[in-house]
Amino acid sequence: MKTASLAGAASVLLALVLTGCGQNDTPAPAGSSGSRQPAAAGSAEHPAAIAAFGSARPLESGPWTASVRTLQEMTPPAKASVPSGWSAARVTVALTNTGADIALLPDASVTVRVGELGLETVPFTGQGAGGFPEPDAGTKVAPGDTFTADVGVAVPPHSAGQRATVTLEATQAGLAQADAVFFEGKMPGSPTAPASSVPEVTAAAGTKLSLGQWSPEGVRVSPLELAAEDNGRREASLELSVHNDSDEPRSGMGITVRVLFGAELTTADTVSAGLGYHDAPIAPHRTATHTVHVSLPSRAVPGPVTVDAEQRGGDRLMFEGTLR
Repeated sequence: MKTASLAGAASVLLALVLTGCGQNDTPAPAGSSGSRQPAAAGSAEHPAAIAAFGSARPLESGPWTASVRTLQEMTPPAKASVPSGWSAARVTVALTNTGADIALLPDASVTVRVGELGLETVPFTGQGAGGFPEPDAGTKVAPGDTFTADVGVAVPPHSAGQRATVTLEATQAGLAQADAVFFEGKMPGSPTAPASSVPEVTAAAGTKLSLGQWSPEGVRVSPLELAAEDNGRREASLELSVHNDSDEPRSGMGITVRVLFGAELTTADTVSAGLGYHDAPIAPHRTATHTVHVSLPSRAVPGPVTVDAEQRGGDRLMFEGTLR
């Protein structure tokens, strides 16, 4: 996947509602052009690397600033794929050309994570949520102008009023590496459920891990949820969570998941980051959780199961449980 000072608390949202998929507009002057701005100081609510909604953050590699202007409820387009029981939201993202020359709009992607566990949302496009243009569109932005994009996301149940962490990855023309900037606010609505708990280590270093436990490295694999048998196979899902306890962003989960069954540890399925599940940078002192879909032979149920979580660099964590 592709990867300014704090202006106020998360409740300070710009009272600006933009229509359409994306547009160029000219905002009020936005400070110096293209110069690196000092890192903002952190607060009790936001680490230094995370800006509140409505604030602007510079991209490291070029003359652009980014901001998340609003996060609002929306009615999903008729053809949008929103899972049953989920709701829809629209996040409005702005990129401002602070340089002296016309510039190509960076190739951009947006990831929204909800709650203390950073539950994944699912992006969609449609009327009122067109997202960013394709990279080959060659969209140009004049000096001082701002391009805005409305990005649609399907949101899991009980997300109202929970923390929303938005990751913007922007790859500028001619560069291979994306800049990642982080923003935070609240999901629309009043909370309908208590906030998820902050992850705590439940297994000592060097001991066996059970499905559902947090490892000392800040990784958790949930028990598997099994679907009905279909042609000799059982589809299953698990939640993979990674906590970033550093003051610096983590480049992503970066974990390859292998599902092994039986006493012989026969491989049933393998899923890797960025291919089998969406992966994006994780903000400092934040957690990301994604649902990973796997498949097992029906003969594996009931019986023991082991999930091998291989991290970047080859370190491996083994989580054990039972398929029922």
